[in-house]
Amino acid sequence: MELKIPEVILKKRREKKLTQEELAAALGVSAQAVSNWERGGYPDITLLPKIAAFFEITVDELIGSDAVTREEDIRSFTDRYWSKTSSSSEGWIKRLTLAKEYYEKYPQDYQVMNCLGQAIVNNMDVLAENHTLLCEIHEKIMEGCTDESYRRDSIHFMCYACTDEELADRIGKSELDWSEAVAIGELEEERFLLHKRYEEYYSQRNRNDLQIFMQYLGRNNMNYYRMSSSMNGELPDDAFVYAEPERTAAWEKHKMRLLENFDPTGGNVVPEAWCGCYAEFCLKAAGASIGCGRTEEGFALLESAFPLYERWLNIPDGKKMEVGCPDVFGSAMINKWDDSHCIYIWQADGSKTWTPYLWLFWQLKGDICHGMTKWPWFDTVKEDPRYRALLERAKKLAEIE
Repeated sequence: MELKIPEVILKKRREKKLTQEELAAALGVSAQAVSNWERGGYPDITLLPKIAAFFEITVDELIGSDAVTREEDIRSFTDRYWSKTSSSSEGWIKRLTLAKEYYEKYPQDYQVMNCLGQAIVNNMDVLAENHTLLCEIHEKIMEGCTDESYRRDSIHFMCYACTDEELADRIGKSELDWSEAVAIGELEEERFLLHKRYEEYYSQRNRNDLQIFMQYLGRNNMNYYRMSSSMNGELPDDAFVYAEPERTAAWEKHKMRLLENFDPTGGNVVPEAWCGCYAEFCLKAAGASIGCGRTEEGFALLESAFPLYERWLNIPDGKKMEVGCPDVFGSAMINKWDDSHCIYIWQADGSKTWTPYLWLFWQLKGDICHGMTKWPWFDTVKEDPRYRALLERAKKLAEIE
């Protein structure tokens, strides 16, 4: 029988995110010993129980003698777990009983933990009595599991089971990646609905809808700013953001039309919160239209961008601005950025939620001048009298001599 000790030690050490030196210190051996084990050597037989206990596995699992049996056993477990097709409380009780049995048998298996968590949260009658167990598996998953679906499910379980204070504490302790952090808002929406906290549910839903809409509007903007910052504001002529002027023009005009629909009077005047990004969309549509040969359309859009920027620049820093569309976003407002450089979604009760889409509201008085002089879309019209006149206007707006 081929022993799997080197592979198991290496795998388990990495799962615990330990260095060889840290593992050696925990086991009372030298780092060189651990290095030898992982390169194919074997520990002294008397150390096997200590190593297995440290990794919370059996000696058989450590030496790999029952690896195939274990995999077959867990496969049998999942088959039996999902064969219980009933979605009734009785069906989930049977799943819970089975999952507890296998969790006791395999306390470090994330698939078993995931099934156990699902069985608990899908049976609200037993949620309270299994709360401690649910928190235990959450901590294990967030500390050692790299599977994105299991990690998200675990956060989901916490949103179902925890009080507001406990949820903030547990999620705050977890090292979340970006997608997990963004997902929490939607999970909390489900949580409020589950617990019949309807007022909070509607408020959270409005915030989530606004966040999703901002992500849609601002997704492409990030390309400009990411490249700009990495190149100290100097984008090369062949930068990919300029490679598709037809698509850029269509995309920017599409976003403009969306925001025009937010005018409650039907006059196509976008609410304050959006007028800055609307101005930016107009400027980019102007450049892209000129870039794909639609010069007259481009100049018309460029001229329209000036009063839009002026309107945005005249809004005081920090002001809470209406976003419009109350049937979708409720009473939500957005503050204009100030010295804190933070954007929040504000509710009528004064509560606020941080939003990552600062760049969507980061329009500056020099933007038009920068675009006209740095974007290669404008290269073909730099001798046009209309371009020169508008460039002078852009310099005045930017207060450039």
